[in-house]
Amino acid sequence: MRECVCKLGYDARLLLPEGMSQPAKRLVREVLGVEPEEVEDESPEESAAAIVVDTASLEQLGKLADFVKNIDLLVVIDHHESNKLVEHARVAIHWPRAKATSEIVYMLVEKVLGIQLESTTRTLLLAGIIYDTRHFVMASSTTLRVAADLMDAGADKDKALKALQSPAMEVPERIARLKAAQRMHVFRADNYLVTITRVGAYEASVARALLDLGADIAIVLAERGAETRVIGRLKRHIAEKLGISLGSVMEELAKQLGGGGGGHQQAAGATVKADYERTLETIIQSLKRLFKEKGLELEPLT
Repeated sequence: MRECVCKLGYDARLLLPEGMSQPAKRLVREVLGVEPEEVEDESPEESAAAIVVDTASLEQLGKLADFVKNIDLLVVIDHHESNKLVEHARVAIHWPRAKATSEIVYMLVEKVLGIQLESTTRTLLLAGIIYDTRHFVMASSTTLRVAADLMDAGADKDKALKALQSPAMEVPERIARLKAAQRMHVFRADNYLVTITRVGAYEASVARALLDLGADIAIVLAERGAETRVIGRLKRHIAEKLGISLGSVMEELAKQLGGGGGGHQQAAGATVKADYERTLETIIQSLKRLFKEKGLELEPLT
C-alpha cells in the first residue's frame, strides 16, 4: 500500500505498531535484501490520512491507536470475520471471504487502480497469502487465482517459501511451550478437548503446540501489566462440526472485560482490560455456555 500511494504521487510511510514478526523479518532479508529496521519509517508528527491493513480493532494498533483514531481520513482494508475498526473508518474495504488481506490489496491496487507493483512487492503479497492460508490449506478458488496471477506477474514463489520455512526453535520458545504444558488446564465435552494455559511470550507458537498435543481448542493467555492478551486456535473439523467461531468468542470476551478482540473462525485473539485470573474465569464460563448451546457439558478433565 505504501508503494501504491507513492506511485499515485503522495508521500507515504510504513508504520508497524508491534514491530515485525520473525517470518516478516526473514521475508524482508530474503526478498528485499535489507535489514528489517530499514523498512519501517519514523512516525510522522501529523498526516492527512492513514491506511490500516489486516487489523480488526484499535487495541491492535497499540501506541498508534490515538494517532489513527484522530486522523482526518482513515482507510481500513481487512478480511477478519468481525472488524470494529471499520466503525471509525471513512473508507472501509472489509471482505471476510478473502483468505488473506494480501488478496484484497492485490485486487485493489492492480485490478481496480491499475497500478503495476514491483516484482519484489508481488513476492511479498504472495508470501502474505501463503502464510495466512497455512501454505494454501485454507485457500479458496479466488485465493489460488490471485496467487497464480502474482506468479505470472513475477512473484517469486520459491523465495517466499524459503523465507517462510520455520527455522529450528530457539531455546526460549521451547521453554515457553514446556511451561505452558505444565500450567495447562484441560477440559472435556464429550469427545472434545479444550486446553487453557498462560505464558510470557510465544502465545501463537504455544497454541499450535497444544493442538498438536491433542487439543481441539487451545486458548493461551499472556498477562501484560493491567491487560491480558488472549490467543485462540481451533481445529477445522471441530469448527465445521459444531459451528464454533473463535472470532465471535474473542469479540464477546472483549465486550465483557473491555478492550478489543476478533479474528477468524479457527484463529482469533483479544487484548482485554483484566488480569489473568479474571480473564481465565471469564473464558471458562464463556466456553461452558458455548458448549451448553451445543447440548454438551464442559467439565474439567480429572
